[in-house]
Amino acid sequence: MLDFLRDEPQNVVVVGDAFVASETLEEAVKASQLRVNKLSRAFWGTSDPEEFAARQLHLERGGPEAEPWAGGLEELMEDCTVLCVHFNPVPRALLDKAPKLRAILTSRGGLEHIDLQAASERNIPVVNVIRNAVPVAEFTLGLMLDLTRNISASHRRLIEGAWVKEFPNSGFTSTLSNLTVGLAGLGNVGIEVALRLKAMGVSMIAYDGYLDRERLERNGLGDIRIVPGLEDIFRQADIVSLHLRLTPETKHTIDKRYFSLMKPTAYFVNTARGGLVNQGDLLEALRSRAIAGAALDVFDAEPLSPDAGFVGLDNVVITPHIAGATVDAIPKSPFLLMREVDKIIALGLSDRIVNRGHIQLN
Repeated sequence: MLDFLRDEPQNVVVVGDAFVASETLEEAVKASQLRVNKLSRAFWGTSDPEEFAARQLHLERGGPEAEPWAGGLEELMEDCTVLCVHFNPVPRALLDKAPKLRAILTSRGGLEHIDLQAASERNIPVVNVIRNAVPVAEFTLGLMLDLTRNISASHRRLIEGAWVKEFPNSGFTSTLSNLTVGLAGLGNVGIEVALRLKAMGVSMIAYDGYLDRERLERNGLGDIRIVPGLEDIFRQADIVSLHLRLTPETKHTIDKRYFSLMKPTAYFVNTARGGLVNQGDLLEALRSRAIAGAALDVFDAEPLSPDAGFVGLDNVVITPHIAGATVDAIPKSPFLLMREVDKIIALGLSDRIVNRGHIQLN
């Protein structure tokens, strides 16, 4: 699969930015099985973190046409066969300037910066990497423990000078091994969460509309009980952990219909995307104690406004979108990306070819 990446020397263009250096992308390419004829580099965006964050958000909301690509990139694309980027936008107009392009590699999971349809029309495979699946999975597990065992709640009260041992969930506080965790989504993060829960002996149920049973088997998770619908997760689980992708179809999908299905002793955890959830409906469920509590690292609008409605609630744990923020997750992501490329070259695995269902592979 994609044997040309191994067998033929490639003209590679790497485009770094303030968070993933061009030099790191170049080092990762050189350390991979990819044969390189010529390697060129460009830089996208700005070195100012705040301005970069604004441009990143603009891309995530507006797509690959929302921001200009790196200066001088159009000239480099004339004989480029492999393009390797982090956040640099890859719109249709840029692809029009790349008649020899045969593969697009991106060192992140999100694909808002790439025109997938245009790439697929040209039969160009797009390969991505979930650089922070493990950090997010670990953080998710931490939120489950925090929420169910009142760790940050008791810390907060002690800081305030109060020795408190009773909390709203004290009547049903339990160890994780006595609870059922429902995983809404079994992609990269969902699988990593499942692996950690299995190691702790936690009972799980899961739902994924694009379930890959072969992948579950490869990860030793073939025994997870798969339920027929998302409603079953909310109805049956003691902890619902959200791991769905945000698309126009899934925006605000998780609303009062789903929260009304949950047990009053059940918890809701979201480390995926804030836009998946109708935040007003979640706030109502928390205020009315229709559910036991929630732990949230992502929100519909970020940064979270002090007026968003969470201040004063004693059954919620909130963090400022830091689940994937480890010192190694983003800067070293090109090496993770090229390991995935090596797997494609050596083993024929296609998990990370995101448009594999829309192109012809060798």
